[in-house]
Amino acid sequence: MTVTPGPFLRNALWLVAAPVVSAPLSLLINAVTARYLGPTDFGILYLAGTYTGFAFVLVEWGQFGALTGKIAADRTRAGELLGSAMVWRFAAAVVMAIVVLLLCALAGYGRPFLTVLILMFAATGLGTAAAAGQDAVRGFERTDFAALSYIGQQLLVGTISISVLLLGFGLRGLLLGQVAGAVIAVIFVLSMLPRLQIPRLLVRRETIVELFRAGRPFLVFVLVVQLQPLVDGAMMSHFASTEAIGWYAVSRRVIGIVIFPAAAIGGALYPTLVRQFATDREAARSTVQGALRVLALGVFPVALGCVLFPQLGVMIFNARTFAPAEQNVRVLAAWLFLMYFSIPLSQCINASGRQGRWAAVQFGCVIVSAIADPWLIGWFQAHRGNGGLGVCVASVASEVLMVIGAASLMPKGVLDRADFLLLRNPALAGVAMVVVGLLAGRYGVLYGAVLSVLSYAAVLWATGELRGERLRSLLDMLHRRPA
Repeated sequence: MTVTPGPFLRNALWLVAAPVVSAPLSLLINAVTARYLGPTDFGILYLAGTYTGFAFVLVEWGQFGALTGKIAADRTRAGELLGSAMVWRFAAAVVMAIVVLLLCALAGYGRPFLTVLILMFAATGLGTAAAAGQDAVRGFERTDFAALSYIGQQLLVGTISISVLLLGFGLRGLLLGQVAGAVIAVIFVLSMLPRLQIPRLLVRRETIVELFRAGRPFLVFVLVVQLQPLVDGAMMSHFASTEAIGWYAVSRRVIGIVIFPAAAIGGALYPTLVRQFATDREAARSTVQGALRVLALGVFPVALGCVLFPQLGVMIFNARTFAPAEQNVRVLAAWLFLMYFSIPLSQCINASGRQGRWAAVQFGCVIVSAIADPWLIGWFQAHRGNGGLGVCVASVASEVLMVIGAASLMPKGVLDRADFLLLRNPALAGVAMVVVGLLAGRYGVLYGAVLSVLSYAAVLWATGELRGERLRSLLDMLHRRPA
């Protein structure tokens, strides 16, 4: 049987296009939200979103992977699987909302925060129902609809959110607008299901149990990942000011922008490494080394740029009201540097079948943060007026342990000491970037940023990293397709 590459490549293109388009849109929404709400309300929004995000990991229960896979295997069951998944999510969302609200009330959170939390749960609950429909459609290999509906939902929610903020309705108005946008998204997805050949929705207890069991392998990893921001948010809510939480939220948004390349490469690595570890260990080694080389070239200008020119990112949100976030960005630059290497290493570990041990390492790092957070947040809040700096320092320490743990779990023969030479030329170029950035930055932030990046590229070219055979091998690695 001959398999034509057309549909596969088209689907892959849609999967890449969706986050590329939605990322700047999400940034715009966050920037406008931060400007109009200010640090206090933006901090409340961030905290409520952190708690809700963790709760919905349990609500979705790993179904994002299980639902798509089961429908892809048997499309005749699509209506039954999707209907059962949506009923589970609605029921679980109500239960989790009650549990989280009770816990927050017992912890001493006031009525204003609880109101924000209720609205956040309503918007996220409706959003996860629409997401279930998109997951189901992906099972029909219609990633075009899933991507376009996701982008459309982002545009809709963004338009409503920005309009509400411009009209002066504040935080509660913003959340009510997001609830309205989520309602429209659910109605649209449900109305499109018949046209996408998805049968009438059914609900079966046995199918809910089936999805519950199938989702567990996907759940564990996501839970551990989401546990870190939950711990950090809970600690800040008790030991830092609300304004400091808002400053921290902005710094995380800034870092989120520049970590996207590493996350994208990591996501692309996993399926290739799974195949290569099963068939060709030497090819897996070559793939990991190629990814590390690309990330080593990219991480120095990104991390050093955060240290030298953090105001470029913060000014998107409001340089005046969120100025202390610049301190956070500078500290988080070290975390960012480490993440550029821990992401590909983690994908290598998972692809080699060591997910359990890797999850244990991640959980251990969360425990370290939970122990360090109270003291660090309290100290920085008392001495610098910015408790979020304590979370940033704890995050760096935790990520150091993550990298050490990842290196110890790497399959034998994949990495060796010679791989550290990949850092030599980028580090040399980084020194030049710092010198030029400090000198040229005196004449303007943007001027200094541009010249410093140009100096980084110039040193890489001079050392042969961006020309000749090394450049050809780099381009070949970037364009290489899996066999």
